[in-house]
Amino acid sequence: MQTRKALVQTIINNLGIAHNVNNVVIEGTDSPWLEKALIKRKKGSLDVKTFIWTDDAFLYGRIYRIFLYIADVLDPAFLYNPRMTPDEEKESVTRDRYNQIWSLYVDSRMERLGIESFFDRRLRKNLFIDLESRLGWTDAGDIFDGLWSRPSFTYPEIVDLSYHLEERFLDLERPRVLSMEQDIAHNLHHASVGNHLDRLNSPKLWEIVNDLLSFAAYSCRDGTIIPCHYGIVFMYNNKVFFELIPSDRKTVVLTMLDPRSERYDTFEITEDSNTVDIQKNIKDRYSVLSLHAQN
Repeated sequence: MQTRKALVQTIINNLGIAHNVNNVVIEGTDSPWLEKALIKRKKGSLDVKTFIWTDDAFLYGRIYRIFLYIADVLDPAFLYNPRMTPDEEKESVTRDRYNQIWSLYVDSRMERLGIESFFDRRLRKNLFIDLESRLGWTDAGDIFDGLWSRPSFTYPEIVDLSYHLEERFLDLERPRVLSMEQDIAHNLHHASVGNHLDRLNSPKLWEIVNDLLSFAAYSCRDGTIIPCHYGIVFMYNNKVFFELIPSDRKTVVLTMLDPRSERYDTFEITEDSNTVDIQKNIKDRYSVLSLHAQN
């Protein structure tokens, strides 16, 4: 503990904020992800309570970055105003973005100062892209690079970016095509039969798949059609009978159980596929499957 106290004193001296810090309390935490500082203003100075990982890895850098946040708060040019902060409960997504932007501002300065830290550029970039995955990996990565290379921020600018990141960095008038990761993320959170059908940009293929689903719903009446994140599943007796998975905008992969062999066969459905043949295959296999279930 004495080593940590000595490091804190050295760091606040180096940052030029020692005269603004009245008292520092250090408590341990079991993860670098839980490190933080709580501040309390007291007669023109701050009381600081820190939570510092008990491991010594990158200890100087980890303590430095904690007090770099405090240096920002104390810097008049930073224009810190806690009343502007996004609400943690009512605006959780915006608050997460706000945390990320201020964190990468801290960690980019750490890199420029040559101070090693647990939160290096690669880790910070991966965290940012994961948070902003709905923008697509390419756009999220480009935005991160722009933020990381920026030499300075004010607190109002960080808050503004938290609410208006896309507007500040992306051309919103540019036609946008969903990337693979955006498509996956959308279907993870909004799985529905309609959404999967809408992923197809071929009216002919849309009609074929819709006809197959309508046929199955009518002809295989004891089954259930269920959307999932990767496609559309037809369940019978708690078993997958067939599934339809859009593999690109003009192709759907049909995987269907052969109840005679208990194995699955896979077919490609395109605009040129014969709907009648596929319907006959579905009906024949379902008849065998339902007969086996009765026996």
